[in-house]
Amino acid sequence: MTRSPNRIFGAIVGAFFVLLGLLGFLVTTGVEFFATEGALLADVFSVNGFHNVVHIIVGAALLLAALSNRAAARALNSALGFALLVLGFAGLMLVGSAYNVLALNAADNALHFGAAVILLLVGIGADKRATGVSA
Repeated sequence: MTRSPNRIFGAIVGAFFVLLGLLGFLVTTGVEFFATEGALLADVFSVNGFHNVVHIIVGAALLLAALSNRAAARALNSALGFALLVLGFAGLMLVGSAYNVLALNAADNALHFGAAVILLLVGIGADKRATGVSA
């Protein structure tokens, strides 16, 4: 994975999201898949089955891009960083509503904003000369 910040940070954030998704399933027994009030993971993050699946998919995509090449990692870091930023803002409005199918709470929103900042800074700012060549 060389010294590409996009590949390194993509792999770290991806592994973290996969881990969150897998651990989330340990606490969501008895919680409906799309419940608006989820179970608490680590007494902080609210999760339901759907939220866990989304974390695993996002994490796996980041890991695959990081293992692929610098250009793929940079593109996905930027795209998912933007998507997480949008989700963070949407989450601010969804908390406590009937449309909160991800069972978001304030800690989830903070995590999504934090991951968005990391992925966007690395995706936009690092590896400016990224090519399709693995490095």
